[in-house]
Amino acid sequence: MELQARGHQPRPRRPRLVTLLALMVLSIAIIHLIRLITTLSIWGFLASLPGISPLYLAATGLIGVLVGLPLAWGLWRGHPLARKAMFVLAAIYAFYYWLERLALSASSNSLMNWPFATCLTLALVIFTFGSLSLRDVKAFFGEVHE
Repeated sequence: MELQARGHQPRPRRPRLVTLLALMVLSIAIIHLIRLITTLSIWGFLASLPGISPLYLAATGLIGVLVGLPLAWGLWRGHPLARKAMFVLAAIYAFYYWLERLALSASSNSLMNWPFATCLTLALVIFTFGSLSLRDVKAFFGEVHE
């Protein structure tokens, strides 16, 4: 009550879409953590194979964890920079996904489901951008200006 008297508004509750986005980012970070741990545990085997270096796999796993965990936490807590970072990182991640898929794919079979992958990528990017643009989501991150 006293906070409202001073002109402070109580923080809005976390919208369900923000919870979903935070869990999606956390899931991707966990996948990258598994990539990092697995790469480190079978480094010798991976180094003996032709193709992608285990250093690349470990580095991208580490980057995914170092970026994903703070972003998921920032989304969960409603940190004002998390919303802006999510816009940028969603676009970068979609680009990275397709760059890795097209540049590092060794077989033509891995490109067979490209229409599905394209639709899913577009749907997730549109969902992310659309969710972050909603008024209650902006209010949660403290970005609604009347």
